[in-house]
Amino acid sequence: MALTLAAPAILLMGALVAMQYTEGQRRFATQLTAMTRALSLATDRQIGQGQSVLQALAVSPALAEGDLKTFEKQAREAVEGREGWIVLMSRDRQWINTRLPPGALPPIAPVTPASWREMTTGKSNVSNLIPRHGAGPIVGVNVPVLVQGEVRVLGYMQQPAAFHALMTAQAFPNTWTASIVDRNAALVARSRDQEKMLGKHASPDMQAAIARAYDGVVKTHTLDKVQTLSAFSRSPTYGWTFIVGVPRAELNRAVLTSLGPAVAGSVLMIALGVAAAFGFSRPISRDVRGLVAEAEALAAGRPLDPAPSHLQEIAEVRGSLQAAADILQARDDEARKAAERQQLMINELNHRVKNTLVVVQSLARHSLREGGDRGLVQFNDRIHALATAHDLLTRRNWEGADLGELLAEALEPYETQVALDGPSLPLAPNAAVALAMIFHELATNASKYGALSTEAGRVTVDWSLEGRTRLSIVWRERGGPPVSPPKRSGFGSRLIAASLKGDLAGSTAFDYAPEGLTCTLTILAAPRAAPPAE
Repeated sequence: MALTLAAPAILLMGALVAMQYTEGQRRFATQLTAMTRALSLATDRQIGQGQSVLQALAVSPALAEGDLKTFEKQAREAVEGREGWIVLMSRDRQWINTRLPPGALPPIAPVTPASWREMTTGKSNVSNLIPRHGAGPIVGVNVPVLVQGEVRVLGYMQQPAAFHALMTAQAFPNTWTASIVDRNAALVARSRDQEKMLGKHASPDMQAAIARAYDGVVKTHTLDKVQTLSAFSRSPTYGWTFIVGVPRAELNRAVLTSLGPAVAGSVLMIALGVAAAFGFSRPISRDVRGLVAEAEALAAGRPLDPAPSHLQEIAEVRGSLQAAADILQARDDEARKAAERQQLMINELNHRVKNTLVVVQSLARHSLREGGDRGLVQFNDRIHALATAHDLLTRRNWEGADLGELLAEALEPYETQVALDGPSLPLAPNAAVALAMIFHELATNASKYGALSTEAGRVTVDWSLEGRTRLSIVWRERGGPPVSPPKRSGFGSRLIAASLKGDLAGSTAFDYAPEGLTCTLTILAAPRAAPPAE
């Protein structure tokens, strides 16, 4: 985060430094160009002095009349105290040379046709560097003149050292290199190593730049292989070029030194910003690590101990974690209670299955005792009655069953001959199973020997509550064969008695009147369904 906050400032500082660096180089290049132009003006003045001398001598009557003795005297007087000298020449020889003693015979120095055409064009001009065998090179300012009607050339000759003085007068730094090159890019004068570099040509990069424009700035190198930023200015009058080169390393140091305070200030401000950002980010990082520890505790199911936070966002996350922990704890509690309920239901189911198996075992033992198909049919009927009661309880999630619904299910095969009358009364599961088996036995006995054995027979079942804990159920048969008391107690009677005594905590009374059987069931225990176990 700290680096992200500081990055824009760093980029901005880099952009500003680059702009300032470029601007510094531009200003430096402008200054160098101004220096070359100043050098050009100084050189023009140096050349202009020779032109002035030539213009004064060119109108001399002695020269026009061919009085060379008188003209030589005038020429010597004109250059007295100057570094240059006067030469009067024709195409094949020199006639006057003031550098020689008076009366000395001038040398025979033929001029090439190209040079002669250049010097006799009718305009004053400056020559390129003129090499000489056995002597140093020279530079001449030339003007054509007429001597007794014959074209000759009057020249003001100077050694390159005269132009070297212009360099030293500019007081350039020792590391800089100032140069003057002629129209052929040959070195005429140089601020450093004048004698060593005299006559050598400028670098190819500089020559290409001079050919493209009259002035400019180019990255190049000096003749002694120093990388420089060089400005040049070419004289439109004489065609010479004036060059000032500054070592690039020195230029970079100068520009960067000028940027030093700004760079230092920017670095200091960025450092302060980064430090402040780190200072602000440390509490954030600490709080986030705290969130990690709390999340791990939440995953492990350990209680949370959230630390206070001064950041609203962190506090909100911690609140969410605490809420999630509370929800998970509530889910764990609910899952634990559900597991307990499930275990209780499994235990209850095991108990009921065992009880059911005991009932089935008893039904099988007593029903099949008689043997043959009759015993098997009785066994199947009783199992069917037991299954019907279980189906009813299953539809009620084993939370109990209504007595009227239970009787309707058990007596469904005889519904046209049976009448039920009583209030809605819920029964516990055990009581419902016991009563289903009891009424199955009563219905089976009635279908064999009682009212249900004939089409005219009728059965009524009435029940009512006597107080809160006493239930009375009356089974009454009418319209069947005459009834007499049985000579022995069968399995059905024993089943009814055992169920009333064991599961219902009640009693039974049989009335074998001739007009029909009446059975009264009295249940002392509350038959209502118990609430579901938790």
